[in-house]
Amino acid sequence: MRRRTLLLTPALAVANHARAQRPQVVIGAEDDWPPYSSNVGGRAQGITVDLVSAAFAAVGIDAHFDLLPYVRCMAQTKSGALLACFDTTRTAQIEGDYLWPARPMFEERFLIWARADGPAPQPALQVRDLEGEQVAVTRGYEYGSAFDSNPLIARVVTAHDENNFRLLLRGRATYTLAPDITARLLFRRHADLDGRFKVVGQLDAFGIYTAFSRRHPASAATLAAFNEGMRIIQANGVARSILERWRRQAGAP
Repeated sequence: MRRRTLLLTPALAVANHARAQRPQVVIGAEDDWPPYSSNVGGRAQGITVDLVSAAFAAVGIDAHFDLLPYVRCMAQTKSGALLACFDTTRTAQIEGDYLWPARPMFEERFLIWARADGPAPQPALQVRDLEGEQVAVTRGYEYGSAFDSNPLIARVVTAHDENNFRLLLRGRATYTLAPDITARLLFRRHADLDGRFKVVGQLDAFGIYTAFSRRHPASAATLAAFNEGMRIIQANGVARSILERWRRQAGAP
């Protein structure tokens, strides 16, 4: 049998060489917060993964992702072992630990969830209404400065959003916090949770960021490139297209 050899045209050879020479970055990616960032078959997938990839691509950089739990991702970024990590809310408690982009990738709002068979509070709850209540939260997550800095809220800490909702069903917490799109996907995956909860309030909207290390030697230059890339994709509609596509997939309004 004759072995076929692939012959590259000069144009293809130049294109392949150019791709091989493109700068590359490795960013820490949370492995378990769909649809923002999660491990799907060993690959990073989600809204933020697409946004970060597009932002770096806009300035000629290939982004690769190191999947790991959020708490470890942020700790390694803080120490300088990782260049950056997402998905992060910029709160007073961690402001000085990281370098921050000029703008968030997008804004999100955490909703306050309760059991569907419980009374509906009037008016809708806000952060101050959670004081003295048992609120299930995910370990290491930030929920905005107003919530995170309030010592009067009794937090019940778990490893995952799913666990938080199950604590409500077992009566071990009264409320939990999650964005609408996260909850929709969770209920779709776990049919026994669907229809068991209702929204009783919301936190203020806040930005979702990629946090950069203060100690990594490449942080300043990479952050500058990322800022420029985000400016480009937010101006040309690419960022909005990514967000809308993911929200349609999740059935979110």
